[in-house]
Amino acid sequence: MSKIILFDGGNYMFKAIFSYKANPAVPMTYTYCKMLIGDLKKVKVEADDMIIVAQDFARSWRKNIDKNYKAQRKAKREDSMPPEQWDEIFKDFNQFFEKLAQSLPWYFISVLHCESDDIASVVSRYYKNKEVILLSSDRDWEMLLSLPNTKLFSPISKKFKKVPNPMKVLLEKIQGDVSDNLLEKPTSEAEYDKRKKIVDLIHELPDFVENAIKDELVHLLPKNLYTHKLPYKSLVADIEKIYKIGEQNA
Repeated sequence: MSKIILFDGGNYMFKAIFSYKANPAVPMTYTYCKMLIGDLKKVKVEADDMIIVAQDFARSWRKNIDKNYKAQRKAKREDSMPPEQWDEIFKDFNQFFEKLAQSLPWYFISVLHCESDDIASVVSRYYKNKEVILLSSDRDWEMLLSLPNTKLFSPISKKFKKVPNPMKVLLEKIQGDVSDNLLEKPTSEAEYDKRKKIVDLIHELPDFVENAIKDELVHLLPKNLYTHKLPYKSLVADIEKIYKIGEQNA
């Protein structure tokens, strides 16, 4: 049976950006592709597998519930590079994603005001009768291992994660999380419910989020591979190897 393979697109993109800062000789978009391809080789792709690259899009809906949510991220980013430079990088990547979407049978999904976390959550539940493999180093995604069809591959260790108690990840997140700037513990039932609404990826998300992402998934159409359209010709052999094209023609 075919499986769903879902990348945390932003996770890989930022790794590629900071890799470029360390080694400007290699284009960040090339590094990004090589990282995706390298990890696809590890999880083993079949011809009928669906590959999704989930991406954040605009201001997160969570900020309307808690203004502190990830409030530190922009300032920390701009400590490393001026905002105009970040804008240019994001623009370049968005154009690059369009080229990849035209050449690969992959789905680059972004939904207004949603994060890749939301897409991973909905995909894991929407395709409940299929194996779903998530690729991310984000610890939050570990809670999705409570779903019986879901696996999590780490781009850092290059192994599938084993988490004895995924629900514990959610419960700890509700109590506070420095990385998301949720620094205070809930002190009332109302505060607890508000925090849970923000951090819970296991259960259904707010209707407007859940339905918007499901609408994207419902309307996905079959795609073909066009290796001649790949932005880097040196990637052709890698892509053909993933899809065993040479073996099919042998």
